Amino acid sequence: MKCRIVRVAWLAGFMTIVGQLPATAYGYGANAEVTRNSSGSWLSRVDGGTVYQGGRYFDAVNAAINSMGPGTINIRNSGNSGPDGGRIHAIRPQPNQTLDFHGHQIHASGGDLIVPIYCDRRDNITVKNLRVTGSPRYGVWFRGCSDVVLENVSMDLSAHSYVGLGIRVDASTGPANNLVIRGRTVINGSHGHGIETYGVDGFTIGDVQINNSGGAGLLLNDSRNGTVGRIVGDRNNRGGGYATFRVANTNGPNVHVKSVRSRNSGRGFFSVSGSHGTTIEEVDIADSTSQGIFLEDARDTYVLSGSVAYGRPNCQLVRTASSSVQVAGCESLGGGSPVRPDQIHGTYRIAPVHSGMALDVAQCGRTNGVNIQQWDWLDNSCQKFEIQPVEGEWHRIASVNAVGKVLDVAGASMEDAANVLLWGFTGGANQQFRFQSAGAERWRIVSRHSGQCLDVSARSRENGANLVQWPCTANSENQMFRLIRAD
Repeated sequence: MKCRIVRVAWLAGFMTIVGQLPATAYGYGANAEVTRNSSGSWLSRVDGGTVYQGGRYFDAVNAAINSMGPGTINIRNSGNSGPDGGRIHAIRPQPNQTLDFHGHQIHASGGDLIVPIYCDRRDNITVKNLRVTGSPRYGVWFRGCSDVVLENVSMDLSAHSYVGLGIRVDASTGPANNLVIRGRTVINGSHGHGIETYGVDGFTIGDVQINNSGGAGLLLNDSRNGTVGRIVGDRNNRGGGYATFRVANTNGPNVHVKSVRSRNSGRGFFSVSGSHGTTIEEVDIADSTSQGIFLEDARDTYVLSGSVAYGRPNCQLVRTASSSVQVAGCESLGGGSPVRPDQIHGTYRIAPVHSGMALDVAQCGRTNGVNIQQWDWLDNSCQKFEIQPVEGEWHRIASVNAVGKVLDVAGASMEDAANVLLWGFTGGANQQFRFQSAGAERWRIVSRHSGQCLDVSARSRENGANLVQWPCTANSENQMFRLIRAD
């Protein structure tokens, strides 16, 4: 009986101790609340316990951050930054934390060193539902941080005496991988760039709207392997050299952008300093004070559709292939007259307009019947084809990798979706094609025997999508191809 009493007393004591431990002691994320009362005093509580009470907004949030490990800090009121005190004055999240501002505002008005959200070499951080106003040095600044998520961040900024940049994520102090910017992202009035990355590997940036910036709207520097949604900008660096969308400092490869809409800005799209591997599906650019599109030393850079108007000029390419730009308003690029169908001969990469990829001999095969597909450009002989005239406007399209083998409509079929494959040249009409201009150096490839167009099946943008024949259809970009010299 005594043993039972001792054991019960020990268990009761243990439960009392456990009941006093924070949630993080069990491995759960902590939960913090930061509020301000009617007298202006801030209160921070972590798992119900008070960790700060006083008059400074940033101190209140940082007290919650530093009193817990992983978890969420809920900020329930708006406030002013307060003075910088001669050093960077910021809210500084720790690893595996989420800051949720619930739509509330930070007003930066305390000197040149106010950075509302600042992080250096901390990973797995989310900032959401934040509004920034005033004159911050940077609205949000992450240095050497990976797995960063910024969700529903908006800024309405006024002139800053020094930087005044909206969002910056860089690798200045360590690796910066896997950036996500999502939800509603609107930056207005930044003295510098609206959004800038530098050295980021892996990013997913959704739709962004950036207006009235002193620098670029969205600027990607030395960043790679990412996607961007719709970029919309007005009056970004008007009268200057930046652009609504700019890539620089060997940015790329593997950057894919849904669209760019730019008005009244210095430029619409600008690629410079050896940047490469950027594809924009569509542009709508007008009223630029300099070039609407300016590409300098840009490799594997493509604008696949859209229009440019009222630029000075609309488009300029320097040491960049004229086939990079396939938009209305950019027909004259200073590279000579457009190529006529009867001038097409030589070795080419054949790039479907809708995907920006390349026609490819499956698995680099050399035997009859090997499939023709689309694949990411790898710059190998399996993706290069020699186009040779046969008779008048008709050509054969021969594989560089498989000598003597050409594109062939299987079985000389007249049916829709008949497969296109590799076969030894016999001179048949199902192995002959003409190039029909689709405007802006785009071409339809029409089969002699059927009168149908070569077509990437189902408009797919995936590796391995099949090449077939299909009735020619107006404005179908999966039936249009860019011919890019590869010899």
